[in-house]
Amino acid sequence: MDRSIDIENERDELNEWVQQSITLFETTAYLDDLLEIYTLETAVPIHLEQRLKRRIISAHQGRRTEELISILQGEVKFPYDEPLAYLIKEVENCLQSNPKQINRIANTLYAMTADELVVRLESAPKLNTQMGPMFTNWLRNQFELLRIADFENATEGIYVLNSSEEEGKTFVNETLNQYLRKRPDLVAKVNETYIIGEAKWIGRSGGNQNNQVRDVLDFCRHQRGEVLRVGIIDGFPWATRKINGSVINDKVNVLVQEFPYDILSALLLENYLNSFL
Repeated sequence: MDRSIDIENERDELNEWVQQSITLFETTAYLDDLLEIYTLETAVPIHLEQRLKRRIISAHQGRRTEELISILQGEVKFPYDEPLAYLIKEVENCLQSNPKQINRIANTLYAMTADELVVRLESAPKLNTQMGPMFTNWLRNQFELLRIADFENATEGIYVLNSSEEEGKTFVNETLNQYLRKRPDLVAKVNETYIIGEAKWIGRSGGNQNNQVRDVLDFCRHQRGEVLRVGIIDGFPWATRKINGSVINDKVNVLVQEFPYDILSALLLENYLNSFL
């Protein structure tokens, strides 16, 4: 995507919070610091018991599909991204009257060698990619929380709304007149100024990640009344150069970096809120 601002020579034309976020990415231990917010775990391989390994290899080699699927149902994860995995593991007799599905799954399992199957079963599980709850948990530990009545009456200081999803959505829509489909990730008040925000971790460009960025930008564009809207984005969009030194012109980077409204890394949120005191 073409840039309208030279990221090297015209950076001062960017939104001030965008500038600060890019600087964080380029000059600090940005990804390490994010571990305070997005508490990613270490991916640890699973070690199957020798007896279980022998059962898996024997069932695989003997093409005993029913036994092999039974093992996958109860004792280990699925060795690949199987769309029916949850149903197979949680619903009684899920496959019993579905021979076409059994045959499809069997073909996938037997396309691997028995050793390959075991290696996949012992590989480290996927890390939790549900970043939203991590941001919410950090927010609750970082700022003072108030229930709706006290939050609405507060006039000095920085506070974050402590409410259920539905209570928060009702307050934002009916009291603050914002007309949103869900409670924003951030509902804050600085003195008498209300600030709401949407937070996203964007690990790469393309696909659903682009849609998530677009959602945040659209949220910010629709500023309504005296309530301020802010985008809180972390990850790939703050990068400016590839490994080979060329400027990154991916759509998410250009859109976020040239966005005129306030958008920033979560690491700058406290500074941002303090700027309204």
